[in-house]
Amino acid sequence: MNITEKLDLAIKSNETGTTDGAYTLSHKGSMHYKAAYMTNDEWAEFFKTMPTKAYEEYNKSADDILFEKNGQPPKMASYGSAKRMIYNLSRDIEGFHFEKKLPATIGGKTSIDGFCEYDNRYAFVEAKCHEPYSMRRNSSALAYSDLYNYINERMIGQIQIETRPSTCGRYLNADYFAYGERLERFDMKQTLCHLLGIAGGLLNGTFKRKQIDYIYLLYDPTELDIEPDLKDRVDEIYERICYECNLVEIPELFRVILEFLNETKFGNSLSYEDIDDIIFKFTFTLASQEFYPILMQ
Repeated sequence: MNITEKLDLAIKSNETGTTDGAYTLSHKGSMHYKAAYMTNDEWAEFFKTMPTKAYEEYNKSADDILFEKNGQPPKMASYGSAKRMIYNLSRDIEGFHFEKKLPATIGGKTSIDGFCEYDNRYAFVEAKCHEPYSMRRNSSALAYSDLYNYINERMIGQIQIETRPSTCGRYLNADYFAYGERLERFDMKQTLCHLLGIAGGLLNGTFKRKQIDYIYLLYDPTELDIEPDLKDRVDEIYERICYECNLVEIPELFRVILEFLNETKFGNSLSYEDIDDIIFKFTFTLASQEFYPILMQ
């Protein structure tokens, strides 16, 4: 059992008081039991109470969030799923949207876990629960090359993106660095996609000129009752994620992305004063599951 599965079980135990029960799958003639997931009956009840709007937004996004796929339970049935976490924390927020599609700029379409428009601000929410505890390779479309070069030139000493062609030559394999330190857990690629979508939305008029709050909702596992050796490792990774989140100058990165799109895609439609005003109203916040509801009031 890997660290992600152990963390999922710890979350399950914390919420339910037990690790008993499992999601049962019949796949390729045999039975599979997923203990870190809700039971089938628990999932059916959870699914039944989901509001229509949330169901439609998740169902349009991907077919494995709410339904079994490739011999795996629905992603949201996992106790360590970020989508389950943000749903539970946000379902009662008026006007909240899940899996919000952002305007396409370069590299194709993207979506963000949560979005809410208020009278005077927008909240864009990316959620992470067990996801950062498993390592993943970073690859990007070749279309990102010009942006990455632009960031490297404009953020010398702050952000460095090292790229190399994939074996097939269709993608870029990328390593991301902030102030010389390799970003091992913070999902920089996804953050770049989100910032591109938000910036593109400002430039094409999808979003109005109001305050933008970009919230990184990260599950805090430090109060979980976990065996000592595992707890040390989980806490170490969690601290690293938090450190990397705060190491990246997100507002400055957003400025550079906005300037890149403004120059290359929108004919310098924004003045320097316009961009200064947008960045002045832009915030980035790392939030735990305890702090998040306060930000969304």
